[in-house]
Amino acid sequence: MSALNYYQILGISPRAGWQEIRRRYRALAWEYHPDRNPDDPEAADRFRLVAEAYEAIQGTRGSRACQAAQNYRQPRFYGDEDFFEEFFGICRPGAALQQSPGPAFRYDLQVTFAAAIRGMVTVIQVPRTSSCGHCRGTGLAPGSGYQSCPDCQGRGRRFGGPGLLRFGPVCDRCRGRGQIVAQACGYCDGQGYYGALRQYRLQIPPGTRDGACLRIPGEGGEGFYNGPPGDLEVVIQVEPHEFFTRVGNDLYCQVKISFAEAALGGPIRIPTLEGYQTLDLPRGTQTGRIFRFPGAGAPAGPHRPASDQVMEVVVTTPEYLSPRQKEILEEMARLDQAGNE
Repeated sequence: MSALNYYQILGISPRAGWQEIRRRYRALAWEYHPDRNPDDPEAADRFRLVAEAYEAIQGTRGSRACQAAQNYRQPRFYGDEDFFEEFFGICRPGAALQQSPGPAFRYDLQVTFAAAIRGMVTVIQVPRTSSCGHCRGTGLAPGSGYQSCPDCQGRGRRFGGPGLLRFGPVCDRCRGRGQIVAQACGYCDGQGYYGALRQYRLQIPPGTRDGACLRIPGEGGEGFYNGPPGDLEVVIQVEPHEFFTRVGNDLYCQVKISFAEAALGGPIRIPTLEGYQTLDLPRGTQTGRIFRFPGAGAPAGPHRPASDQVMEVVVTTPEYLSPRQKEILEEMARLDQAGNE
C-alpha cells in the first residue's frame, strides 16, 4: 500500500502536521475499536487499517516526527501519549528497548567516632557479580546459540488481552532482548555471571560526618540494554562517642571536678581524641564555665585546620561525707558566716 493511501485511510493530507496525524488517529482508533463495536466485524477491519496506516506513517516520517510527537502538549488520552499507543498496540520505532543506567548499590560502612574525625584507610568487601569466564558472559554452552523468546515471540515485549486490545511491557523472560539462551552454560547456569566478593580500598577523609556518601562510579548494577552501570554508594555511619559530641566542627564535652578542685584551682587532666592535655584550672571555677582547646576538634575539610574542643566544667557536690570531710566543711561554713558578719 502506498504512503498516499495511508494518509487517505486517516482522512488527512500528506502535508498534515504530526499533531493533526495523531489527533486523527486517536479519533478513528477510538471510533472503530472492536471492544466498542463487538457486533460489527467491519469495525475490526477498519481498526486494523487505521493502526497500520498510523504505524506506517510513523516509520516514513522518522525520528523527527517522533520527536515532535513527544514534545506535543495537549489534553492527553488516558493520561499519557505513550500509554495511548501501547493501549492500541502501536509502539513508536525504537521505543521498545531503550538504554538506561543500572541501579546504584548501597553499602553501609560503620566507623568509630575517632576514625571519622581523624580520617582512615580501610578495605571493604562487597558482594558483586562477575562475568563468567567459561562462556565469556554470554550464558551459552559451548557450540550453542540463542533462540527466539517464546513469551514475546522475539519482540521484546509481551502482548495480550481481550480482542485486539494489546499491552506492551518489556518481556520479563528475555528482558527486552527478544532472545534467550538455547542451552545454558553449565558454570553460570545461563546467567553469564556469577556471584563473588570484590574488594575496594577506601580513603575516609578527616572530619567525615555521619551519613556522608562516598561514590565509586561504575561499580553498581549493570545497565539495561547495554546502558552504563550504576554507582556504588558507600554510606558512612559514625558510631556515637561516650565522651564527645560533635556540634559543627567543634567537639563538646563535660568534665566533672570536685568542689575542692573548683575552689582551689590547679592543674587537671583533660581527655582529647589525641590523649590528654593539662589545664591550669583557675581558683573559684564555677559550673558552666567554658574552656576551649584550639585545634583539638574536627577539620572543616581536606588540608584545612581543625576546629576546637569545647569543655564545660561541672562542679560536683559530694553526696556522702567522711567525718573529717564533714568537720572541714562545717569549719568552712563557720568561717564564711563570720566573714559575713
